Amino acid sequence: MPGTSVKLDSAAKRLLEELQARILLETGMRYRLQDILAAALRLAARRRDEIVAELQGGWKPLSPEEAEKLLEEYSFEGPREASKEIDKVLYG
Repeated sequence: MPGTSVKLDSAAKRLLEELQARILLETGMRYRLQDILAAALRLAARRRDEIVAELQGGWKPLSPEEAEKLLEEYSFEGPREASKEIDKVLYG
């Protein structure tokens, strides 16, 4: 089966070559770039959520549970409660 060509920008090619060099240093074995890329794709296929997050710039929406926890953690009962907390921190 003939291979498929994929164009990489210079930053991606540099990352792939750096990965190749690090693998060589860690394992003492030199793998071809296409073998490293194929292994990375197999890994990515098992971890699709991380690929999607990377494609979206690292952002992903919070689940309803995560959002609720965040709201509980950072909400307060209003100005009176806030001033009591401030006084407690400042004056003990």
